[in-house]
Amino acid sequence: MKKIAILWADPYNTNLGVSALAYSSLALIEDALKLKDLSVTFVGCKFTRRDKVLLGDNEYEFETLEGLDYFRVKSLLKMLFQYKKYKPHKLLGFDYIVDIGAGDSYADIYGLARFYRMYNSKRLFKVLRKKQLLLPQTIGPFKDKKIEKKAFDILKSFTYVFGRDQLSYNYANKFIRRDKLDESIDVAFYLPFKAYKFKEGKTHIGINVSGLLWNGGYTKNNQFNLTSNYQKLIRNTIEYFINEENCVVHLVGHVVPEYEHVENDFTVCELLNKEYNSTILAPRFKSPIEAKSYIAGLNFFTGARMHSTIAAFSAGVPVCPMAYSRKFNGLFVNTLQYDWLGDCVNDDTQKVFNDIVDAFNKRKELKERIQESHIEIITPRLNNLKEKLKDFVLS
Repeated sequence: MKKIAILWADPYNTNLGVSALAYSSLALIEDALKLKDLSVTFVGCKFTRRDKVLLGDNEYEFETLEGLDYFRVKSLLKMLFQYKKYKPHKLLGFDYIVDIGAGDSYADIYGLARFYRMYNSKRLFKVLRKKQLLLPQTIGPFKDKKIEKKAFDILKSFTYVFGRDQLSYNYANKFIRRDKLDESIDVAFYLPFKAYKFKEGKTHIGINVSGLLWNGGYTKNNQFNLTSNYQKLIRNTIEYFINEENCVVHLVGHVVPEYEHVENDFTVCELLNKEYNSTILAPRFKSPIEAKSYIAGLNFFTGARMHSTIAAFSAGVPVCPMAYSRKFNGLFVNTLQYDWLGDCVNDDTQKVFNDIVDAFNKRKELKERIQESHIEIITPRLNNLKEKLKDFVLS
């Protein structure tokens, strides 16, 4: 029995981008290895349990373990005194570790607490002498040079390191040996879906509203240093499309907890749906597959949650992301060679709004470019990733 741990990808996370990474990583590993004697465990989840999920036509079984910031005294005490809950003996039994880092959390832009959770798990499995692979993700940025050194020193011990975009690859290339480093693509492109069917004869516009950006970030004080006024941008975009002939606007949340939180997209979508009552409020999705299937039925999409825009792109829907960090530019512009993007950090509200309208007016051109990207970029990179996973486990 080969035992694989997938770190920092929670299938129960109400941030559907994170749960999309979990489902997609599971499907990729299972499809790449095709082993009957394979046990997959997600480490870094909200619950400890056994479960299964249907992805397309295939059913996959897995186990989840709650994640901790290993090496902190508080975490060690939890493992010692709540042994049945955290099951520390399981950490000793894994043969292979594949680390997804919640897609973009191996950085210090979200604060040091999150960075150290990511870093200390890598450190733990290095101490336990486990083989580790970094699944495709945004690497950095690191503003603090001491943190940057720590971050890359531990990655040097990994068998393979995958950046999910050219910026991450070029950044890591300064620190990691080239035979260990590769540029790949976000694993969420592998997530299956079945497109919704909306009313024919209408142009269905999806607008993802980020609760995090709406509220000014975790600090509630423009944490991401946006030049654009995000709330004004969203209102301008909604007003433009509800006044366009034959357009129907869908407000789409992609972080959808059932409680109040600074990141909650659904709460803000509800607020805007009451303000603009001709809009359609998308459901509080129960899974990333449900969200992607809904987005796949739209005719045009824009939003600031990166995995909502990946859902659109990978389903062939013309999309104009609202970028708030370099992870967008790295994936869409550099890797996918897709130029239609609104840069909320560097451009003002009017410029980003104009970019969205321009993308909408050129949506036939966008759709053609997306189809080319699938053939030329996405499929070859996913196939290469499968081969490297097979080499990592079976060699």
